[in-house]
Amino acid sequence: MRVSFVICIPAFVVVVTAAAAPAVATPALLSKAKEKGYPAQNCQYCHVSKMPKKDTFNAQDLNERGKFLLSEKDKEKAKTVDIEALKTYPGGKEQK
Repeated sequence: MRVSFVICIPAFVVVVTAAAAPAVATPALLSKAKEKGYPAQNCQYCHVSKMPKKDTFNAQDLNERGKFLLSEKDKEKAKTVDIEALKTYPGGKEQK
């Protein structure tokens, strides 16, 4: 009984943590950026890697634009990234 309790608690914590962590980026965000007229061509618009994986995501996987969007999300205490935040991204239109 004690052994199963010791195993179940850490497993429960891992499951709850994974479920509580919101997805940071989705293909829908890329589509929204394109619809809004931003020059987003692929995931590297905000990420360093070509095909980022949600399960291995960390902030180091983001380029400057992605880090900006993540900080705006955290600042607003939002659950997801808001593409509208790109309006305030520093730099000219070519950098938005």
